[in-house]
Amino acid sequence: MNPRDEEILESVWAVSESGSPTLKAIQGRCPDEVSEEDLSRLEDQGHLTYDGHEVFLTEKGKHKARNLIRCHRLAESLLYTVFDMDWEGREELACQAEHTLVPELADGICTLLGHPTECPDGKPIPPGVCCVTQQQMIGRKVIPLSELELGCNARILFVKPKNRDRLHEITTFGLTPGVTITLQQRSPSYRIRFDGTEMALDHRVAQDLFVCPINEEDPAALVPAPHTHQRRKGLFRWARSKEKWTEPVNVALP
Repeated sequence: MNPRDEEILESVWAVSESGSPTLKAIQGRCPDEVSEEDLSRLEDQGHLTYDGHEVFLTEKGKHKARNLIRCHRLAESLLYTVFDMDWEGREELACQAEHTLVPELADGICTLLGHPTECPDGKPIPPGVCCVTQQQMIGRKVIPLSELELGCNARILFVKPKNRDRLHEITTFGLTPGVTITLQQRSPSYRIRFDGTEMALDHRVAQDLFVCPINEEDPAALVPAPHTHQRRKGLFRWARSKEKWTEPVNVALP
């Protein structure tokens, strides 16, 4: 199926979620022009029915549209969660991804993000098989460091600071994707250990670091990724030993 016809089916689905799927409503939602001839062609292909006023997807059409909507909204969620991309940017890329994203990759993104039920715009994400099977096995795959269980090992997947200016400062300390950390303390501050170094983190920083818990039975998973870091003052304060441990500096974050 060509992307234009896919856009029409996707628009029928989207309009049906919030109102009556009339031709006018579909034309207002679809980025491409939609005519009665288009609907007639898709009806002949068995994807929908059109009674002259409203458009209804057949089971065949629902299956196709559902996958398109799922891929689009998962792509949006990934671009928002990982790259903090604004609506215009993520919408453009998600529109491209929905036509090329294979189901296996969509399920991988879904699992990575912890099986989200809504996209950043609050619209429902149709669940996949992975949401029923893998969710029972692994639960949430990606969590902020602030939710990691005490004593657990995890690998940093991405950093999502509330303020973009903080991204460079956080990664300068060596807290970059691929780094394996161990949470040693949660209160009064978060204390982690990685690459032979201990560090105290402000709660707000712990919320900005997204990690994937590691299965300790897999030795290869605990091998740290190579990285470099610099010791600086600011959001963190370093210590060489537990006896000399100090609390994080309280600073006004931008």
